[in-house]
Amino acid sequence: MNQPSARLLERAQWLGYLGLAPFIIGMALMVLLDETRFVAQAIHNYAAIILTFVGAIHWGRALSNGDTKLMSFSVIPSLIAWCSLFLEPYQGLPITAVAFVMLLLFDRTLYLEMGWFKQLRTRLSIVVCTLLFVSWLYI
Repeated sequence: MNQPSARLLERAQWLGYLGLAPFIIGMALMVLLDETRFVAQAIHNYAAIILTFVGAIHWGRALSNGDTKLMSFSVIPSLIAWCSLFLEPYQGLPITAVAFVMLLLFDRTLYLEMGWFKQLRTRLSIVVCTLLFVSWLYI
């Protein structure tokens, strides 16, 4: 696979890191506020959205290369995310964090030729899982 342009790499990084903002702000509010139920639910909802987004990356790749197995796999993160929303954040945050880790491990085997993407996904996933864990501690 060809190396993407520097502009595309920079944009992917900026948007990826910008996507951490709701997790960071949410975690900070969890630490600072006495009543955290609403914030915990907002973090949980956003985690479910992002988990679905990351799964959708596989849907797009499957469409471009005709991989029906990958297409089938691509909907699993959104189903896990949706199911987790039936739970309280105290239960749902760890489930989404584990799903992020599992998806990262899968991605690291699938995107071998895209070193930049693997690095970005690894960094973002580590930060997301850490923030989910810290937020969970403050519920």
